[in-house]
Amino acid sequence: MRNYKRKTERASQSQDVYELASAEVLENKTSVRKAAQHFNLCHVSLYRYVKKKKSDKSLSVGYVKPRLVFKEEEEAKICEYLLTCSNIYFGLLPLEVRKLAYQCAVMIEAKNVPPSWSENESAGPDWFKNFMARNPRLSLRTPEATSLSRATSFNKTNVQDFFRKLTEVMDRYKFTPSRIYNIDETGVTTVQKPKKIVAPKGQKQVGAITSAERGTLVTLVCAINASGNSVPPMFVFPRLRYTDIFVRCGPPDCIGAGNSSGWMTEKEFILFLDHFIKFVKPSENEPVLLLLDNHHSHVNISVVKKAKENHIIMLSFPPHCSHNLQPLDVGVYGPFKNYLSRTQTAWMHNNPGKTMTIYDIPGIVKDSLPLAMNPSNIMSGFKATGIWPLNADIFKDSDFAPSYVTDRPNPASNESETDMNITVSSLTTNLPNIDSFDNCSLDISVSEIISSMENCDPVTSNLTRIDNTLFTTALPEGQPEFEPTPGPSGLQKQNDFSPSKIRPYPKAPPRKLTNRPQRKRKCCVLTDTPEKDELEKEHEEKLNKTKKSEETKKGKGKGKRTMTKDRREKDKIKIVKRQEIEKVKKKVLNSDSESETEEWFCLACGETYENSNEEWIQCIMCKMWAHVKCATGNKISFVCLNCDSDED
Repeated sequence: MRNYKRKTERASQSQDVYELASAEVLENKTSVRKAAQHFNLCHVSLYRYVKKKKSDKSLSVGYVKPRLVFKEEEEAKICEYLLTCSNIYFGLLPLEVRKLAYQCAVMIEAKNVPPSWSENESAGPDWFKNFMARNPRLSLRTPEATSLSRATSFNKTNVQDFFRKLTEVMDRYKFTPSRIYNIDETGVTTVQKPKKIVAPKGQKQVGAITSAERGTLVTLVCAINASGNSVPPMFVFPRLRYTDIFVRCGPPDCIGAGNSSGWMTEKEFILFLDHFIKFVKPSENEPVLLLLDNHHSHVNISVVKKAKENHIIMLSFPPHCSHNLQPLDVGVYGPFKNYLSRTQTAWMHNNPGKTMTIYDIPGIVKDSLPLAMNPSNIMSGFKATGIWPLNADIFKDSDFAPSYVTDRPNPASNESETDMNITVSSLTTNLPNIDSFDNCSLDISVSEIISSMENCDPVTSNLTRIDNTLFTTALPEGQPEFEPTPGPSGLQKQNDFSPSKIRPYPKAPPRKLTNRPQRKRKCCVLTDTPEKDELEKEHEEKLNKTKKSEETKKGKGKGKRTMTKDRREKDKIKIVKRQEIEKVKKKVLNSDSESETEEWFCLACGETYENSNEEWIQCIMCKMWAHVKCATGNKISFVCLNCDSDED
């Protein structure tokens, strides 16, 4: 029965209540009926429980479920495995969970496996439904698409490097919250994402009016500081000819710019940097810390020079980590997109039949941006990222779980040493606290050590077997050595059961060594002299490449080239072919001149070609000519009478 409903309250009390009642009967010599009445139990059930307790039998309360395939401990391990897969962003589909359940049942040689499992090689949908009901920590969720670069880059190494450099900069310049700024861009389109509306229940499809199918993008640039203040924004329009009329309805003191794409480029970012300096007014005594990502418009020599001249210290985030480290992304842009969608929907209702254009965007942003960019959201964004107040330990180990799959040692490092360190660390963290093995009595058994090692976290531990020699050196004299059993028994199979042995956690292969050096951006203080010199060097290399490419384009077809043997042979063949072509041309010209001197007569009437003004036709067989009027038969493929009679 799939949906069974209990009709009585029998066996609804827990075993703890029976333990208290049995203690009352055995220790205080209370009668069974009085104890059962006091604890609201059935006196017969209590009598049976006390009788089992006196005879040291196994105690159990409630109805037994004999058809369960897995025990509670085994289902708990499957549940933990599924949660770990979800945390590392490799969650399993319901069908994959059912296949995994069948494989686990085969591994532990479960007794109550239905025949349909063996036929389909997977568990049934009813088992999956009941499994989810028995484990309320699990639920079916629609995951958010996360790029591999974000999951890979946000790891402990990159985050610790960022906070180390942030701490150095804070200690060097003693920045206050009002002098710590963050700059970032976001896109605003003319097509809003409709929010939930009230609609008829049961209707399959519900629609909402939008401006168009695909919108035009306008880039919005914002700057905020840790004290909750902000700088007027900037709009980048996809227009080559920009005028200030575009932002006449925008937020106060906002500015605008235009280019062919509407994206931020080096030219527009320098313009916003001048706008930023105008409002912030950094000085030599009060410099400003500017946190920004590694976009190509931010990381270039002209921007760094302007920032250094105006006492702005630029610190870049690690690549692909802005979703957790950038205050604007964490605290402001999420609510802003929500308010923006509502404001755009209201604009569509107030302007029925009108299409939203990029010139209406500044007015819409003016109404929605202050709702999201309030001091509370700004300060909470800086606090959640650990930038202010400075907290390098703001992120937990679970936040770095997605990087487990690609968290690999560098090719130059010794992988065996890293594996040994992981094994030793997991061993020392999961074993009981033992100060010394020399002058103490070893009360812990090997089985307890094995069970403690089985409880290790599969993500952080790589220890899969225990060597016998690991414990023989630590055991005191007189203690029997550990002798492994020759083969695994059924009890050991249940104890060693782990879904990760059937379906291991995904792990990326070792990194490949490449001869080509790749320049990858990293977290750095861009205004420091070494980073500035490196950017200048990159800029000069780009200029040299462009000059060489222009010179090669201009110099094509000029100058002498070194001739190889293959090239010479090809040129000789070309010369011979040209000579043959010229000979053929001469023959054709000679034949044309001879034909001009010859006299042609009509095959039928004998009239000459010179004295005739009529149209002529040539025989396809003998190549002789005749008047069209004199020719008989097919005029397209004409055959004269002489040739026709020869064929007969």
